[in-house]
Amino acid sequence: MQRLSGAFTHLLNLLSGLAFAAALLINAANVAGRYLFHSPIFWAEEVTTLLIIWSVCLMSYRLTLHGENLSAEILKPLLPRAALRWVAFVLAAAGAILCGYFAYNAYLVVELVARFSQVTNVAEIPKQYVNGSIFAAFVLACLGGIVRSLSLLVSDQLLAASEPVEVQDALAGSK
Repeated sequence: MQRLSGAFTHLLNLLSGLAFAAALLINAANVAGRYLFHSPIFWAEEVTTLLIIWSVCLMSYRLTLHGENLSAEILKPLLPRAALRWVAFVLAAAGAILCGYFAYNAYLVVELVARFSQVTNVAEIPKQYVNGSIFAAFVLACLGGIVRSLSLLVSDQLLAASEPVEVQDALAGSK
């Protein structure tokens, strides 16, 4: 399960990076078009914003899986590691349930805007793709919470550390 989760995380990181890179390229082209050629790309700001939103939403799996989302850690110094593991498990499981509920409701919104063929104002992108980012974020966070919960049942390896995963990996590689 850990290898599959790692491959999925890598894929989502790649897609998120590509979406963000596309947003940067479109924005740079728009700046060049506006100031060098006095001809801005009329849809660039809307598409850039949407790509950045998708880029962030695609990271919800990794953030949830590694416990990198916002949390109050006031109890962390007071509890033994075994108790922290169970607190993390309960939070991950509750988060997965809530994200599943929110994903269902986001799906209803996506389905509704698709049924009415709504589009964005400028680029005329179907709104189901726009609102789909929120649906995707909650589905991915739900999956991350499920994997985190199951992993915490068998090991305390996924307990949130004080450093992000990238920093932990870099530190582990330098040893």
